[in-house]
Amino acid sequence: MSAFDSLARVHNWALNEKRQKLAGLEKLAANMQRDLEELEKGLENEGRSAAESIEGTVAYPAFVAAALERRKRLRESIGKLAQAVERTREEVHEAYQEVKKFEFAHEDQLRREADERNQRERQDLDELGVNLYERGRRSAKDHS
Repeated sequence: MSAFDSLARVHNWALNEKRQKLAGLEKLAANMQRDLEELEKGLENEGRSAAESIEGTVAYPAFVAAALERRKRLRESIGKLAQAVERTREEVHEAYQEVKKFEFAHEDQLRREADERNQRERQDLDELGVNLYERGRRSAKDHS
């Protein structure tokens, strides 16, 4: 394995690591968003329940205060997580560009090697043709 192949593997590994990190952050963001939606539904349900009973009316303000605080923290966390997701997307894009550079360089190297092989083969065939021609001329000259 060449140093080039090793570098390409390292960059591919780094890209995969960043992709996994991004997937984890996106999953966490989706979970937090779902928690926020459930909290909003819970607030609505508790509001309706509190209106139906005296006990609910007494306990509801404490529930609302805690739920509003949780909603605030969730929204802050979602905002920070959105920034982290965006940064990680940029990192994935940059890592992808690095991998592409190596892939293009590798393809270019393979193309150059193939061109060199083809050129050597053409030279060998040309030399063989000249040699056969010379033999044919000498053979015809010797028979005359």
